[in-house]
Amino acid sequence: MDKKLKAETVSLVLLLIAFPVISTGATDDHRAVWWIGLAAFVLGGLLPVWTRYMDHSTDKPTDMGMEYDERTS
Repeated sequence: MDKKLKAETVSLVLLLIAFPVISTGATDDHRAVWWIGLAAFVLGGLLPVWTRYMDHSTDKPTDMGMEYDERTS
């Protein structure tokens, strides 16, 4: 996995975790838990933007077309 895919996967996980954590912190009146959820939400939202400015000069180009598709069928 390249760096961009790893960062975007971490971003997705952070965003999925952030909403229940924020909800738990708000309903149980735990400020620290709420702030942790908010931090996860902000970091998860900023990671995809940050990947746009990463150095992609070392990325391996892939061929295009159905015969080069790396996904399983």
